Amino acid sequence: MSNSFNKKLTEILGKMDEKVLQAKINAALDMLKKGNTEELAKKLSKVDKEELLSKINEFDYSKLQGLNIDKEEIRRRVAEADLNKISQLIGEHGDEIISKLKDILDKI
Repeated sequence: MSNSFNKKLTEILGKMDEKVLQAKINAALDMLKKGNTEELAKKLSKVDKEELLSKINEFDYSKLQGLNIDKEEIRRRVAEADLNKISQLIGEHGDEIISKLKDILDKI
């Protein structure tokens, strides 16, 4: 009984994580599209760039494929100009991080 409960709980939490991730992606894209770069820059300044690069390098494509993220929508909504702007907002390592994100978007 508890095993099936654990499976169900894990499934529910997984769906919540997917929804939260999708909501965060959408919020960041909306901030970028609406020109609200100050808030986005603040959030990006709090991110440890070295840790982000490390996480990107360890990226598990199979896990991403398992998430219910609308990858086509992301591809449609993210223009090259958006990626360039994000790179500038990131600052240090921005070009490298964006290059790796482009690779991820191309592979999914």
